[in-house]
Amino acid sequence: MLKAPLCLSLASLLLAASALSALAYDRHVQIHNETGLTLYKFYSTNSGASRWGSDVMGSSTLASGASMRLNFDNANGYCEFDFRAVFEDGTVLQKANVNVCETGDYYYTE
Repeated sequence: MLKAPLCLSLASLLLAASALSALAYDRHVQIHNETGLTLYKFYSTNSGASRWGSDVMGSSTLASGASMRLNFDNANGYCEFDFRAVFEDGTVLQKANVNVCETGDYYYTE
């Protein structure tokens, strides 16, 4: 039988290990625009949030056939994000629950 201090130490170690593994994920995603339209705005937020984050495009655009690499690393260890893309003709495409810890490439297609 383990003594109480040893049990607490093991529990603390397991908790720290699981927190470190969440931080170890590569949250970089290559966003590909294959729509035939220019991508003007791109927003993301962790899934379940009530507001969209800032437009990461700023004054830039993403032409059809081009891609951009985004970093979704965050202090809270989120893996699930919602994406919102706005194209030159006003088309808005939204996708919920994109797992950026498992997805290296995300494609917008025609």
